[in-house]
Amino acid sequence: MNFRNRYLVIAIRILLGLIMLASGISGLLMGNSTQGVPARMVAFTQVFWASGIFQMVKVTEIVAGFMLLVGIFPALATLFLAPDVVGIVIVNARLMPSFLWLGAVVFVLTAYLGYAYWERYKSIFSRN
Repeated sequence: MNFRNRYLVIAIRILLGLIMLASGISGLLMGNSTQGVPARMVAFTQVFWASGIFQMVKVTEIVAGFMLLVGIFPALATLFLAPDVVGIVIVNARLMPSFLWLGAVVFVLTAYLGYAYWERYKSIFSRN
């Protein structure tokens, strides 16, 4: 099977774009509210909100999600999301293990797009 099937890449790109766009928008709209936030995450979320890191992450999710959804520089958008996705997995594993499956799904989708766009990333990792 060809894992770089054009339609599969588009479907995964749109799915990841929707997930990230929804996460970013809901995170910014939620603000510093602790409603619906698991008890173990309340202090973490408040510190991140007060420092401005939370807003930066959510704006990155919105911009990269929109880029993936519309198809504007999708390889660059995937690269923008990579550190965010690693953070999602780590936070979910440490503070919210019941949501680790969601982080794993986002990680797999991002990793697949990284594989699909590998030709565009090769030069970053070569010593020329």
